[in-house]
Amino acid sequence: MSYIVLITGASKGLGYSLTELYLSKGDYVIATYRRNLEHLEKIKDNPNLLLYKMDVADENSVKDAFEFVKSKVSHIDILINNAAVYLEDKTKTIENVDIEKAIQTLNINSIGPLRVLKYFFSLVERGNKKLIINVSSEAGSISNCWRDREYAYCMSKSALNMLSAILQNYSRNKGIKVLAIHPGWMRTDMGGPDADISPEEAAEGIYNLSMKEWDVNDKNIYMDYKGNLMTW
Repeated sequence: MSYIVLITGASKGLGYSLTELYLSKGDYVIATYRRNLEHLEKIKDNPNLLLYKMDVADENSVKDAFEFVKSKVSHIDILINNAAVYLEDKTKTIENVDIEKAIQTLNINSIGPLRVLKYFFSLVERGNKKLIINVSSEAGSISNCWRDREYAYCMSKSALNMLSAILQNYSRNKGIKVLAIHPGWMRTDMGGPDADISPEEAAEGIYNLSMKEWDVNDKNIYMDYKGNLMTW
């Protein structure tokens, strides 16, 4: 069975790897990007790919994208909130943290998925798979926090985890499953060249998780890309 999949932040890194993978499986992918196509330029002519420019930090942009997408498809089976930024200077401690960058990080990483869901949730509700994946991070775990800086990024992923938990409570009776997935430390612009895994490996894990049948009543929704449960 093929699915209609929406992926945000699809122009590079994990988002692009997910886009390529779902297309290779025969799915129809709606790929959104903030500024330009970047890697998507290579596959822009794929008939199963629908491209649209959308900035998750801008509500009008998200609303416009929703109006466009709903004119093209009747539903979305899998929605992947992947768009995110890492704007931290790891040398900066609490005394000299950049508040403006912190606000920007929270706006994109936490409120961004909330904006997307505000508009696109109704299309997921009409879908067959009824799955929402929020790309989280181990950085969002409070119980396993080991950092002594990187405030904004960690805060943004913790907030995304709370969004995921609340949304699962709301969505349960609608038959919609929500997952918050840590994709691993990837060799991307964000993760750097020394990271553990490639974005393709992370994408494969997330794809496999997306194909499983999930119990909407199970509150264990925070996990890594291999399906190993993580603590909030």
